Amino acid sequence: WAESSQACYENTLDIINRATSWLAERSRGQKPFGNITTTALSPERRKEVAAALMPQIRGVISSTSRKVGHFDDSEAVLEFVGGEKLQPLAALGTSCPDHFLRTKIWPLVLPFDAARESLEQLAARVRPAIEEYRGRYARYYERCKREGSPKMRDPNPVVYLVPGVGMFTFAADKATARIAGEFYINAINVMRGAAAVSTYRGLPEQEAFDIEYWDLEEAKLQRMPKPKPLAGRIALITGGAGGIGLATARRLMEEGSCVVLCDIDREALAAAEGSLKKQYGADVIASCWIDVTREDAVSNGFHETAWRFGGVDICISNAGIASASPIDETSLATWQKNMDILSTGYFLISRQAFQLMKAQGIGGSIVFIGSKNALAASPGAAA
Repeated sequence: WAESSQACYENTLDIINRATSWLAERSRGQKPFGNITTTALSPERRKEVAAALMPQIRGVISSTSRKVGHFDDSEAVLEFVGGEKLQPLAALGTSCPDHFLRTKIWPLVLPFDAARESLEQLAARVRPAIEEYRGRYARYYERCKREGSPKMRDPNPVVYLVPGVGMFTFAADKATARIAGEFYINAINVMRGAAAVSTYRGLPEQEAFDIEYWDLEEAKLQRMPKPKPLAGRIALITGGAGGIGLATARRLMEEGSCVVLCDIDREALAAAEGSLKKQYGADVIASCWIDVTREDAVSNGFHETAWRFGGVDICISNAGIASASPIDETSLATWQKNMDILSTGYFLISRQAFQLMKAQGIGGSIVFIGSKNALAASPGAAA
């Protein structure tokens, strides 16, 4: 406190800075999370695991409403998930009401030993672990509820921690998922400071519940605007930097979908992504270079979509070309280029989309954009 707002502000900063310096001094040489028991995988391998695991998680937790994911493998996260105290610290819950209103009272830890276990073994743990978490959350609600408490909300985890890989967060939209991750990193930093100089404690369970299910918080949730028709959906569009692809992206984003633009023209792709970010925000748009005739490039595009957003619900196969020559003057090279892009390309995109949608298990849509020349060729459009 002080005699003016400015002085109060300066006092606050001074106290925070003193606390920061004190914690840094006392923490030097300490191991607040214990010894590192799981070494972080390479960045490429971490993304590979995220791309495989996030659609599995998303499928299990999106049965009533679609969720969008966010992946974080920052240094602070990897230090926490790799430490020997991960399980006991995570079980204590977060300490700040602002944290667990975003993250729930606890995260879900998915054990993984990359040196000895396969991705398939890790994926097999997802559904049982989430079902166990739902039961634990329901018991917490039943223990702590009071007369007149709001009904139990979504019992699925928000934060998922995987040793050696990082943190996944899921929410109704990308921005909320990202912010939930940022809040849990704040919780990690609190645990680091507390555990380095003393013993970390979470809030008492009843106190945590009373804040999470506070009447005023419930009233705020009830006033949230109605979700848009495609909220929680993730779309991938090939030929996304061109006229039809870009118009499709705008329409889907107007309806609430996240979009991954894919195109072979890098300059046009960058310009289209920049334009959409200005209009709709950086959270809901990403881009990926794809040559639809290359199997590896198509696989990479869906891999990137999976770790950036958690999966795919809508695949718009739109990449195409137009060539013109009479049939007797059409070269084999022109014919082959048409077949590669307009036939093989559509096959590769739809096959990859189907594989990812099958992994999620929550359905989806595959849309082919085609020319009327495919059914009734105009003069010079035989190929």
